[in-house]
Amino acid sequence: MASNTTDLKIDVQEGSSWTRRLSITVSADRVQRTRGRVAEQAAKGMRLPGFRKGKLPAKVVEQRFGPSIDQETIDRLIQEAYREALESSGITPIAQGKVDDIKYDKGAEMTFEVEVEVKPEIKLKELSGFTATRPSAEIAEEEISNVLDRLRDERGTWEPLEEGKRPEYGDQVLVEITAFDDSGAAAEEARSYRIVIGEDQAIPDVEAAILTLAEGEEGEFEVAFPEDFPEESRRGEKQKLHISVKETRRKVLPEITDEFAKGLGEFDSVQALRERIESDLKEDAVQRSETEVRRQIVDQILQANPFEAPRSMLDRYLDYMLGEGDERRPRRQRSPEEDERFGQLRESLKPQAEWGLKRTLIVERIAEQEGLRASQDEIDERVETLATRHSRTPSEVWIELEKSGQLEVLEREITEEKVFEFLKSQSTVS
Repeated sequence: MASNTTDLKIDVQEGSSWTRRLSITVSADRVQRTRGRVAEQAAKGMRLPGFRKGKLPAKVVEQRFGPSIDQETIDRLIQEAYREALESSGITPIAQGKVDDIKYDKGAEMTFEVEVEVKPEIKLKELSGFTATRPSAEIAEEEISNVLDRLRDERGTWEPLEEGKRPEYGDQVLVEITAFDDSGAAAEEARSYRIVIGEDQAIPDVEAAILTLAEGEEGEFEVAFPEDFPEESRRGEKQKLHISVKETRRKVLPEITDEFAKGLGEFDSVQALRERIESDLKEDAVQRSETEVRRQIVDQILQANPFEAPRSMLDRYLDYMLGEGDERRPRRQRSPEEDERFGQLRESLKPQAEWGLKRTLIVERIAEQEGLRASQDEIDERVETLATRHSRTPSEVWIELEKSGQLEVLEREITEEKVFEFLKSQSTVS
């Protein structure tokens, strides 16, 4: 697509569904006019011995400041022409354009190219005939028991072990450890640690040593750092330690009684507690089952309607996943080692990020194509449901959602639900 004005020629080439390459030619007359204004403004602010401020001859200005005037002219022309080219061609970029292949001569026309990314034009030709298998959402009795065990564990109390009794896995100990160097001297002052044995809070050899000591006992041990130790330089290293056990405790768990249930705040019996646990687990299982069905359908849509995700959108999605999407918060300074690990993590998350971004783009495109965006009535109805559930007025919930930015999230949730109900109606879910 070409677009021409008196002093600007624009040619747009489509590289992919999300890239456009603009070839821009600025007329020689405009180049000279712009350069003249730049030189004039530069001369007004310059001061050289023997000349009054702003009265430098044009020849002197050129001799002393010609290259900087050229650079300012190039920068100004690119900025102005790029903006005009976008307006003329109706292109709305989603990221800053990449300028290259600049050709400039102060006595001739100037040309340059800009590659820009735009929101991809996703063409979804096939949206029906897919199949998905819904996982079971049944709740096993063991799952309820596991939640009860976790609640008991959270409310357990640490009681002292009997005198002379050695700790076991699951017990909590307070120990004082002194490390020795190769000469046998203390490498540093003794340090105190409170750990639960068996929860990987200490290396295996240290835990094994502690298990041989009762409260009040101490001993010297040679330990070896395991091969999977986070600090690579210490893997396989051996060191002598003096370990003194200051305190040993074992967690005592409460019995599951009606009193226990009442202590959780809103239950009058164990039966009421179990019913709530089962209800919550059922709700989670249903949600996981629905999420899996949607994943299967999205996978098949992507296979039937492949498209590329814009690099800039993918980068922003990765920033969001890694907690760096808020530009108002300064990014934490990392060491070179941390930066390398962060880069590896970012690279490993790319496939997941690309899938998530494409899923979002698919939902948006189908909502637009099929007229499935959340209506105001549907948003109002959802707000009223939330208000009833939390014994609030709809206006209170509305204001709170709007202030926190969650109103848009609610709108997207409703839109997504409508999109996937449509897709499921076009597919077979067993």
